[in-house]
Amino acid sequence: MDRLTFFLLAGSAVFNASANTLMKLAFGHQKDLLDSGAVNAVLRIVLNPWAVAGVGCFGISFVFLSAALTRTDLSLAYPFMAGLVFLLVLAVSVLFFSEQVTLWRLAGVAAILAGIWIISVKG
Repeated sequence: MDRLTFFLLAGSAVFNASANTLMKLAFGHQKDLLDSGAVNAVLRIVLNPWAVAGVGCFGISFVFLSAALTRTDLSLAYPFMAGLVFLLVLAVSVLFFSEQVTLWRLAGVAAILAGIWIISVKG
């Protein structure tokens, strides 16, 4: 993988992880978003600036990933990008949302990253 492809995949991962973080900021403290029905849920999403910013970040992530896919295989790009997202979201969850990381969760992270490494390097 060349530097530009790596940059594009990393950019996609950063914006994807940012989008997920913004969604957590928008709705993580509330009860079930769908409790008041689908129409009310859509209105709550559209009128929430954190949610709108999150959707924008998903869009930017899409652009970065689309550009990367013109340069490398999907079967290589997506696992690599998803692994980066997984690590970034885990770090944000611990640092900003005080979520606990158990030994089992760390073992799961190691297994996922090992699989991504095998696909990326040996695949």
